[in-house]
Amino acid sequence: MTSDHEQFAAKLGQDVPFPFHAHQLAYLREVERAPTFTAAAERLGISQPALSQALASLERHLGVPLFERDGRRRVLTEAGVEAARFASEVLGRAAALRSWIGARGQGDAGALAVGMIDAASLYLLPSTIGAYRAAHPAVDLRLLVDTSEALMERLRRFELDLAFVIAPAGEDLEALPVRTELLHIYAPANAPGASDDPADAEWALYPSGSHTRSLIDDGLRALGIIPRVTLESGNPEVLRQVVALGLGWSVLPGAVADEDVAAGHATRRERVAERTLLGVRRAGAAPDARVEAFLRLALA
Repeated sequence: MTSDHEQFAAKLGQDVPFPFHAHQLAYLREVERAPTFTAAAERLGISQPALSQALASLERHLGVPLFERDGRRRVLTEAGVEAARFASEVLGRAAALRSWIGARGQGDAGALAVGMIDAASLYLLPSTIGAYRAAHPAVDLRLLVDTSEALMERLRRFELDLAFVIAPAGEDLEALPVRTELLHIYAPANAPGASDDPADAEWALYPSGSHTRSLIDDGLRALGIIPRVTLESGNPEVLRQVVALGLGWSVLPGAVADEDVAAGHATRRERVAERTLLGVRRAGAAPDARVEAFLRLALA
């Protein structure tokens, strides 16, 4: 598919260099709109000789006449009409680009790719997402849920602009603490056959190798507990359901499981660890008003 410029050049039969001088295009557009050269010059705030000289230079540049005499008036030729249409389109797009760049600088245009761990997307930041979309409707907000490790790697590959992960973050990333959560043991309450001894119970925990699981393993070890893990999931809602249904024990944030405690489906036991949710971005990344706006809402 050829561009508008290429089509115009082909119609004139010339190898037309690009870009034109912007002021020449603006002058040509004004001459098309004004009734006379004198009126066009007055609207532009220049002398008529200066206007005529600029348009004569444009004609030489293009290699075709843009005007012809009609009595005492000069009117656009066919090539002149096409050139004026082209000038109007180019200048209009340039204005739109300037407007878009200005809006982007204010955080109100473009795309923002944000990665989150399951917990952040489920119960920590949903209000942030809604508030951001309401405040910046023109921004194309794209969300991705994955593990902390995968999100940080995507950030390094420039696939994300911002990510919310569990500490620690890599040294090549800039991190800002967003939330701190306490992790407690949760056991089934009044479930038939449910063990009351952590050594005899089956456990459902976060996946091995994840940041949260490492914190949990260290905390359980300090309590003298070696869990018999029969299910692993990075989705805290899955782990919560295991406990609520009396199928096993888990270690969870209070925001996930305390509702089941209040409903009598689970009991909260020892504190195991605490974890920090970080907002991370590439160290040394250029300032981005969209990222800053999202972080402000997350910290509110």
